[in-house]
Amino acid sequence: MVWILLFLAGIEEVIATIAMKYMDGSRKIWAVTIMISGFIFSFYCLSRAMQIIPAGVAYAVWTGVGSIGITLVGIFWFNERFRLPQLISLALILIGVIGLRVTA
Repeated sequence: MVWILLFLAGIEEVIATIAMKYMDGSRKIWAVTIMISGFIFSFYCLSRAMQIIPAGVAYAVWTGVGSIGITLVGIFWFNERFRLPQLISLALILIGVIGLRVTA
């Protein structure tokens, strides 16, 4: 259950970060609302996960899920360029997250 909370925290971080891309200053209230509520929910889930999972492991997994998720959204939603060194770097993050999950 706690790992699901941690994964949700990472996904909500991705959603909140994407909302930032649409904010246009603070003119788009819907984007500001999604960003603020997304980060609140993300930090809540992260703090709950940290009550069971060691803080360093939880934070590393949270940032890893966020980094990989935001990169994938950038590629598939915003058509951002993606190069082989970036793929290798993301693969290393994914391997690290899986390693932390297996050994925690």
